[in-house]
Amino acid sequence: MKVKLISHTPNAVELLLFTKQTRLNMAPTLLDEIKYWPHEKKNAELAYMADTIPSSWEFVDYTFIVTDVTRAYTHQQVRTRAASYAQQSMRITDMSDFKFIFPDGIPEGSFRGGIITSAVEKIKSSYQSLINMGVRPEDARSILPTNIATNIVCKFNLRTLSELAKSRTGGRTQDEYQRVINAMIDEVLAVHPWAEQFLFQKPRDYFNELEAWAKQNIPDLKARGALLKIVDKMRKG
Repeated sequence: MKVKLISHTPNAVELLLFTKQTRLNMAPTLLDEIKYWPHEKKNAELAYMADTIPSSWEFVDYTFIVTDVTRAYTHQQVRTRAASYAQQSMRITDMSDFKFIFPDGIPEGSFRGGIITSAVEKIKSSYQSLINMGVRPEDARSILPTNIATNIVCKFNLRTLSELAKSRTGGRTQDEYQRVINAMIDEVLAVHPWAEQFLFQKPRDYFNELEAWAKQNIPDLKARGALLKIVDKMRKG
């Protein structure tokens, strides 16, 4: 399995900040102004964006080529519909020399792996016989195994990739699928380290937010202290 990031949105940081700011300011010069913001301001705005409504995240795209993976994985991947895909065809391509990828739980050299090897050799022979008899590849492919090797191009926006990072990197997801998504995340973080806060969001600490609000909006020390005491009790359960 290999995952490579082949394209991503240029000026992604500025575009993210621009699409968020346009709610209050639609000036044509805004994007150029954001480009000259100091890094500290940009980072602060990104941190804020990572904890708010993610609609603006959809303006940033990442395109990957994923090679030497199983159709079992791609059957699951393409169920993520907020994405674009281009996959290697078995309908018009002669797959006589197909590669089979053994599942993690059945190593190729094991006894159980030998059972799979025998079955795959029979499938290859039968497929080749059908092709030699003039059967169309789109019909002969019906006997090909689910774990046949394939290649696929996937494009996700930052919002969708964030949802995949949240839902497809845990133990309930098939091992191969987990590896692919983690490899995609590694590729993204190599070019956009700031994206980690979007992909792996920390749960909001509402107690800290309430304390910060009280300190800013309640000048009376006694009233503020009473509220903060209640917040502290709530935090302790």
